[in-house]
Amino acid sequence: RSGSALPPAPAWCLRNEGVSSVLLGASNADQLMENIGAIQVLPKLSSSIIHEIDSILGNKPYSKKDYRS
Repeated sequence: RSGSALPPAPAWCLRNEGVSSVLLGASNADQLMENIGAIQVLPKLSSSIIHEIDSILGNKPYSKKDYRS
């Protein structure tokens, strides 16, 4: 839905304000480059796509603002 064939997982992780880095697991250089390229998906993740991913996973990260409330 993002218009990209790249995997959105690294981008989904990075869009969380509490995340400063993402650890990528790769079995080979091609897989690593694919995961790094997924950063291009980040600006394409609309709020509706993010909401859909959060709903499917059921583990929406809490923002720093929500953590202590």
